[in-house]
Amino acid sequence: MAYIPKSLTNNNLFTKGEEFVDSRGKPYNGPYHQLFNGQIYSGATPLEPTKKQLFKRNIKESSQVSNTFTNSEYSRLNPKNQELFRFGKNPTAFIPQPKGKDYKRGQIERYFAKKRNETPSRILEINQSTYSDIFTQSGEYNYALWQVVKIFWKITGPLRDTRNINGTITAGIVDTNERLVNFTNKEFKGIKQYLSNLIQFAVRPNLELISNQYTSGNEFTVKEDNSNYIGNYHIMADGTIMDKETHLKGTGKILLPANVVVQGQVNTLVKNALGELGAT
Repeated sequence: MAYIPKSLTNNNLFTKGEEFVDSRGKPYNGPYHQLFNGQIYSGATPLEPTKKQLFKRNIKESSQVSNTFTNSEYSRLNPKNQELFRFGKNPTAFIPQPKGKDYKRGQIERYFAKKRNETPSRILEINQSTYSDIFTQSGEYNYALWQVVKIFWKITGPLRDTRNINGTITAGIVDTNERLVNFTNKEFKGIKQYLSNLIQFAVRPNLELISNQYTSGNEFTVKEDNSNYIGNYHIMADGTIMDKETHLKGTGKILLPANVVVQGQVNTLVKNALGELGAT
């Protein structure tokens, strides 16, 4: 079984009793925490000795209908309910902005949405409130049309899993995020391709990952003035593209991919380079 760090939990959450029930169906009111895989337990942290698993309370389902995956999907896709697809807003894209407390904690939560009836699926990163509205089927956003998922994302630590002389493992950014993405991709297809930069938002600003690249033009623009860039460039470990062969020679100019094809090529370069890194 893949190693999953126990620290990847979202702790010290609180519910007023409208969100969760216990295994007997009794509403739960109080502190709770959530594991990386979405499972929810009572108690502020996993160290709570009397913790018990909690389950989402679906207030929109009739109490006479079993809330199974099959029943939920049938109810959602039944022709009688097709009018649901016409109501509610579509989510908009969101870019996380981790803060100091997030880096101190070592992780953030990221939220994603994709259309149920679109192939290939178009994935959007969304904010927490949009995710909650769709997940709880509150109605502001079109929950019938959009599927959502939440994933923990590691942003501090070594790049790779490391083990000290006592055998204690320190979870690495790349290895941890790869495990979480692979796990999530089983139920949310396409997220693995979307999250190809496994150290996005990580605290590695001075790590030069790829050096001595060259473009003859029409691939990158200078962020400062949107001008076409021709010349050498390098790529940092967080995916930032910068001018000159190396970071030492650079002038600090940030380059932006001119189109999605170039962005995909950069993502592939970063992914391949990370795959060649040893333990850090």
